[in-house]
Amino acid sequence: MSASYVVALDQGTSSCRAFAVGLDGTVNAQKSIAFPPHRPQKGFSQYDAQSLLHTQLEVLHTLLDEVGPAHVAGIGVCSQRSTVVLWDAQTGRAVAPVLTWEDGRASAESARVTLSQAQIHAMTGLFNVPHFSAPKIAWCLHNCPAAAQVAQQGTLRVAPVASYLIWQLTQGAVFATDPTLAQRTLLYNMQTGQWDETLCQAFGVPVHCLPVIKPSAADYGAYLYKGVKIPILACVADQQAAAFYQGLSAGQTAVNYGTGAFVLHHTGAQLTVLPGMLSSVAATTKPGEQPFLLEGPVFAAGSVLQWLQAAKGLSFDVSQVDALCARAQHPVQLLPALGGLGAPYWDYHATPVADQVSAQTTTADWVAGALRAVAGLVADIVYYLRAHGHTDNGPVYASGGLSQSRYLLQHQADLLQTPLVLRSQTESTVLGTASLVLAGQHKQMPALPVASVNQVSPQGTPQLYKAWQAFVQNCRKKPS
Repeated sequence: MSASYVVALDQGTSSCRAFAVGLDGTVNAQKSIAFPPHRPQKGFSQYDAQSLLHTQLEVLHTLLDEVGPAHVAGIGVCSQRSTVVLWDAQTGRAVAPVLTWEDGRASAESARVTLSQAQIHAMTGLFNVPHFSAPKIAWCLHNCPAAAQVAQQGTLRVAPVASYLIWQLTQGAVFATDPTLAQRTLLYNMQTGQWDETLCQAFGVPVHCLPVIKPSAADYGAYLYKGVKIPILACVADQQAAAFYQGLSAGQTAVNYGTGAFVLHHTGAQLTVLPGMLSSVAATTKPGEQPFLLEGPVFAAGSVLQWLQAAKGLSFDVSQVDALCARAQHPVQLLPALGGLGAPYWDYHATPVADQVSAQTTTADWVAGALRAVAGLVADIVYYLRAHGHTDNGPVYASGGLSQSRYLLQHQADLLQTPLVLRSQTESTVLGTASLVLAGQHKQMPALPVASVNQVSPQGTPQLYKAWQAFVQNCRKKPS
């Protein structure tokens, strides 16, 4: 029986998903179960590992039963970054809560590290903040007796979510991760491409508990389901999977609009460390290969719409935002600093600010202002890159759920004064993972189609961005 599909598992922040992708790049079937993190108090965000595993297996098994496991050529696993699992290799059970990338409880562990931010940034491309994995691991070792006990026994395993799922799928035969996920731990040295003893000692993490590092497309063992052995051929971080699907090459820029937004600028084989930006590794398809990215996160994108509904009490259908924006007469000027501002500001003290609000302000005005603000924060990162010599080579590629808003993309193109291209398929993370599975089999997904209707050309003037910047600077001087 010939294989017709590859399966991509996507363990995101709010859901567990599984997709069957045809060899032509078409999504033929998909399963999803909502799985939001538990947030017991401010700054806390966590999962129960067993519930996470069972939910992800449920969507995988439901999908395999629909398409037939014998028709699957391989599985790829992608996951959110910085979320970390600690478990006992003898029992397979977690020994601590699974702290998500959102979780900020490990600030004391970050503060104890004696390495400077400049040293850590030079080695990892990141900063010593509790949202990356190493402080979270240290917190678990200090606060979860079971974690400390198995660490002393030598049976502790620590890894990103995708690696934990692969370990479980292979019944403990494969304990591995890829550079895109390893780097978000704050324990991976981008200069050497390996775990770093100095970083591990600084955060108090035993290096022997960390997984083997392989290319993103590689042999990650196999999953036996109903008598069929399905190879696992990819392990990758969600944002890098999206960039791989976009086919980014050196000098090109992509924006992935999800719960937050991420600007990714491909720098080729050249590792670039730029203050104000994160340096990341791109997905890899063979040993010895290591392309790099400059990355700028916007903390709030799709979540701004949720904030308008929850905090402002506005009622609207998120899937109909463009129709709503078309009715906006006076869009609110909004700085959606939910959790502060990301790149290039890194201002965790910034708070949301709204201007031009009156008794006549409508829901449409709020929503239009929110989308304009997301585009403005993305533009801040792109202009910062340009100011430091990293111009976008060609159009900027857009992906992610919020990229379905034509209003957002038009305003983005106007601010950047450059065209935006939206691929005809929007599930970039999933399709990037599927593409890596095929790369692991020395195959290639067909060239990505670009429909002319999904190319957005700028219409505004450069004054538009100057007005946004003036508003941001004024907000940062006098937050309200």
